[in-house]
Amino acid sequence: MAENYEYPLVEGLSVTEISDLIGFYNAVEQAYENPRGIDRSQFKMAYDKFRSVIPAKSEQKQLEKRFADESGFDSYQAIKQLEQTDASLIKVGDGNG
Repeated sequence: MAENYEYPLVEGLSVTEISDLIGFYNAVEQAYENPRGIDRSQFKMAYDKFRSVIPAKSEQKQLEKRFADESGFDSYQAIKQLEQTDASLIKVGDGNG
C-alpha cells in the first residue's frame, strides 16, 4: 500500500471530529495491515463515528474514494464485511476480503 499519504478531511471540523475521521481511516488500515484484522466492535464504533461526523452518504463516499486513491485501502471492502458477516474480526486481503 502507499506510504506517506494524507488523510482526506473536510473544512470546518472540530478537533474531535477530525480525530473521529482519522480513527476510521486507522481502523480501515488495521483491517488490511494487521495479520488478525481489527475487532468487529472496534471497527463498527469507528465507522459509526465517521458516519456521525459525515452524515451525507455522498460525502462519505467521496472521502472513502479519496482515502482509497491516496492509500490504496478500500474502506468499502471492510464495511462490506461488517455489514454482511458476523465475523468477530474484520480482515481484508489474503483471500478474506
